[in-house]
Amino acid sequence: MAPPKVFVTDSLPEEARQILSGFEVYEREADDGVLAQCQALVCWPSRARPELLQKMNRLRMVQTLSAGVDGFDFSSLSPGVQVFSNAGAFSETVAEHAWGLLLGIAKGIHLRNVRSTPRALRGKTLLVVGAGGIGTEVARLSKSLGMRTIGASRSFRAPNLFDEAHSFSSLEKDVMAADAIVITLPLTNATRGIINYELLMKGKEHVVVVNVGRGDTVDEEGLVRWLRERPESRFATDVFWKDGRKEVFTTKAWDLQNFAATLHNSGTPSGENLRGPKVAAATNVRRFFESGEAINGVEIREYSKKPRRSPQRLNTRRGGRAEQGQTYAKKEIRHKRVRGTKGRGTGHNTSTSTNTSTSTAERTIPEVSAL
Repeated sequence: MAPPKVFVTDSLPEEARQILSGFEVYEREADDGVLAQCQALVCWPSRARPELLQKMNRLRMVQTLSAGVDGFDFSSLSPGVQVFSNAGAFSETVAEHAWGLLLGIAKGIHLRNVRSTPRALRGKTLLVVGAGGIGTEVARLSKSLGMRTIGASRSFRAPNLFDEAHSFSSLEKDVMAADAIVITLPLTNATRGIINYELLMKGKEHVVVVNVGRGDTVDEEGLVRWLRERPESRFATDVFWKDGRKEVFTTKAWDLQNFAATLHNSGTPSGENLRGPKVAAATNVRRFFESGEAINGVEIREYSKKPRRSPQRLNTRRGGRAEQGQTYAKKEIRHKRVRGTKGRGTGHNTSTSTNTSTSTAERTIPEVSAL
């Protein structure tokens, strides 16, 4: 049997290449004839463009390099193609960043020439909304401060790390009990806007909130209203709201002293941060073809196009899309096993090629890949 052919839109580290030994792997570029024979695609969601997918007639599975898949155009997929996220691959780096934001906003480090009252976190109650890989790691780190940790989630990877593990039906009650909240949710039909004005108003006057999941899980207008009405409450984020599929780093919240942000760089694509995710992606591709099972299967019905930004918010574009002629190069998804089709490949590896705070609500920022 011929070995499976895999097209990867990025270059792979040597460790990932070794994992895919025996597969025919094409990195960064491939001609149309090769693409037509590839059975697997490894990519960032934004690079799974319709014109690429249409050329991949034998495609059976897509493995994203990102943990989130809300930027994937599922409408371009042929029926029967399975999609797998890279949930968990960025857990440690994003959880560290979440704690950086939480400590920074709690202590007022984001402010310049303004004296603020630092908030204590040791021994307080932390609510983690979303207990996937990132949320689990946030909970683990909270133990160093002796915090009482509540988890609100559809499922829990490590419930033992939480003092209390609740479903979303208890979310309002959990918000009322929390001194600090960290949101790590993926963006799905069910989580879009789940953190709204009414829910935030149930929280304590001095609550500190951080979002490292997806921007659109928080209702933007409700957030700004809450921050204005509750100046003692604080909010920090690494993720922003989208114009279509494009994250745009503009918000009226920039003008508020109780808001701070980093520009979606908690898992910024860099050599250090991307080795692990690429290895995890390669491992899952091999698992799919060898054992017929892969983890982090995506329930496509949970995702749909729902642009939320109103026309008046679209007055400044950020970054730019790659030119069409170029070479094809922010819930974590529920952790589950999805059965694929068995087919062990045996050929040779023929790999080819290798907050700052501000008083302005408008910013010009290069486009980044959503993780």
